Amino acid sequence: MRRGLRSCGVAALAAALVSCTSSAAEQPLAGPAPTTAAAVTEAPVVINDCWFPAGPANVSLTREQAQALTDRAAELGRTARSTGRLVEALATTVRSTGAADAAAARRIAAGLAGLPGAARLVCAWPRAAVEPQGPGPTGLVPRARQLRTAWTRAFGYLPAGGFASGGVTTGHVDGSAHYEGRAIDVFFRPRGDREQHRRGWVFAQWVLAHAADHQVLSIIYDDHIWTSWAAGLGWRDYVHPGATMRHRGNAVLRHLDHVHVAVESGRPFGVR
Repeated sequence: MRRGLRSCGVAALAAALVSCTSSAAEQPLAGPAPTTAAAVTEAPVVINDCWFPAGPANVSLTREQAQALTDRAAELGRTARSTGRLVEALATTVRSTGAADAAAARRIAAGLAGLPGAARLVCAWPRAAVEPQGPGPTGLVPRARQLRTAWTRAFGYLPAGGFASGGVTTGHVDGSAHYEGRAIDVFFRPRGDREQHRRGWVFAQWVLAHAADHQVLSIIYDDHIWTSWAAGLGWRDYVHPGATMRHRGNAVLRHLDHVHVAVESGRPFGVR
């Protein structure tokens, strides 16, 4: 990694959010966020592209650092003999920057390893316009196919679905990105298996760290969602459109057994 980690306090995020570009099931359409002083004093300042809520102060990371750390988490996840060794090795990698103390490095490592209750990586950058794409022979648009190729290099084969040659037309909510070949579901089963749940969070954070490179629109996992159009808000509570906050639905609707990843449509922001 080329630069060390830096700590930053909680202050104002001076950036307006733009509207979404996928189905209503994945995120609401909305105009630009207000630019009044009251509206921009409620979120943390983003000093670099990514950060970890690691104790009393956020630890800021560049995109390159976040990618290197999540790549390392993917690599170690394939070779480490225990979760404890995985966390220790990741903490050593974080400490090698020379800027994070031992306690902060271990908290970051626990998050990268997907441990229950640990902080999760957050990344935010300006949303880039992309060209629309049509599905290829596999039923996926090139952006989604290239993203899948990238994560396969990092993690090896991962069982996935939600797409098919010729496309899919049922099984998802109206307007789903799956019907356009823009979404993939990556399975971490059986549900309730703590190791599979942990691995799901390792994967979800890897996708987030690499989201800008692959024009990722949304990531949904374990009752949480991250979207490009509200990236600075980090991981938010997710409720499926067919459920309520009180009754969030079954394991599939809550994305407890799979990570949903969708890429940008290429349509103008704010247009379905």
